[in-house]
Amino acid sequence: MAPDAPREAEEIIAILEKNPEGLPTSEISKLIGFSSSSKTLQRRLSSLSEAGLILKVGEKKARKYYPSKLSQKEIKGHLTDTPHEIFSPKSQKALKFLDAPLHAREKMSYNRDFLESYVPNKTAYVPETVRKQLYKEGKRFDKALAAGTYARQICQRLLIDLSYNSSRLEGNTYSRLDTQKLVEEGITAEGKVHEETVMIMNHKEALLFLVENAQDVELNSLTIRNLHHLLSQDLLANPRACGNIRSIEVDIGQSTYKPLNNPHQLKELFELILFKARKIEDPFEQSFFLLVHLSYLQAFEEVNKRTSRLSCNIPFIKENLCPLSFTDISRDDYTAALLTVYEKNNIEPMLELFAWAYLRSCEQYGVVKKSLGEIDAFRIQYRQQRKEVMGLVVRKGLHGKKAEDLIEDFCQQHNIKDTAKFTAMTLADLSTLHAGAIIGLGVTEAQLNKWQKAE
Repeated sequence: MAPDAPREAEEIIAILEKNPEGLPTSEISKLIGFSSSSKTLQRRLSSLSEAGLILKVGEKKARKYYPSKLSQKEIKGHLTDTPHEIFSPKSQKALKFLDAPLHAREKMSYNRDFLESYVPNKTAYVPETVRKQLYKEGKRFDKALAAGTYARQICQRLLIDLSYNSSRLEGNTYSRLDTQKLVEEGITAEGKVHEETVMIMNHKEALLFLVENAQDVELNSLTIRNLHHLLSQDLLANPRACGNIRSIEVDIGQSTYKPLNNPHQLKELFELILFKARKIEDPFEQSFFLLVHLSYLQAFEEVNKRTSRLSCNIPFIKENLCPLSFTDISRDDYTAALLTVYEKNNIEPMLELFAWAYLRSCEQYGVVKKSLGEIDAFRIQYRQQRKEVMGLVVRKGLHGKKAEDLIEDFCQQHNIKDTAKFTAMTLADLSTLHAGAIIGLGVTEAQLNKWQKAE
């Protein structure tokens, strides 16, 4: 049964999403921004629960309400304070060192051998059995298609999910509903600090950069630095730090790990990570390797973890596999697994979290799998030609009728029969062109800025 007051219902859902440990009716009453008697609020909560929009656990005074994204097993974990079932007994034992206070744990510096001892396609972080399982669940097409085809099909959903979950892991308090409104409509949630809004919009732009340029994106310094720039823009005190290897020391909160602070060594090891990543043939091994080592190196002043989370999706986007959106991963579990990498170079907890999260993503996106007949074959067929002519338009500084004429002439020269469709598609792409989407066009950022200013 749907609730009678949609806006009030949205507010209740948002409150519970911010408090996944569950809230009794009395606490919800204190947090809502609208006036409601206890009986009316109880009816609204019951209505939301019956509609499956929130979860109700317990009876009478012991009753609590939870966001619906939590499973019953996860709610039980909150109530009994049992270890999260993501981690095996072996990993739970490995995480025990975090019970010791910070001053009692051994201080650790960057271990070069952790990276240098890794041999692509010989060293295996992800066991073969796990890789096969993940591939079976994550495969989306039986035929080879252009890179990024699947990510484009689910793009809107992916923009919301990954922007929300990656930001949430950084402590962002936007609810999923508020994130959806911001991503789709540009509506900023009330009571949020500016940095939280910027963080989510940066995720959206960075992810669009990867999806729109999937065929041209390579695992190299240019790509990852551009990705960092998009994720960190307007968030760092020093704007020049966006997209640049850091030249200052950084500390890791809650950890005894001290990253390298020599800029030359950072650049060298950053390139070595990407060199080895490019050699890795299996997309799951490649993804996990990036997630671990980009986080561990801390090559940038800030926004390293966000950069690693989006970077590890590059292999999935390029190979039309289900992406990794980090849905339902708790911030505590993620941090614990990461600290185990930092301080022990032990990847097991992070591997279990990675595999669990990937299978969870496969379940989530299984319902939005599309048939091949719905793919715009024309757009895929002429992608390279479209990029080529877009580059010509920008370099020549053309707008309006002049740009349109050049595109039509290009169609005749390259035997593109549906001139109208190709021209309309190209003009639409030009209207949304930005610095994060110029890979493959053969233009520089300066040329793009000059073209945009002349419009």
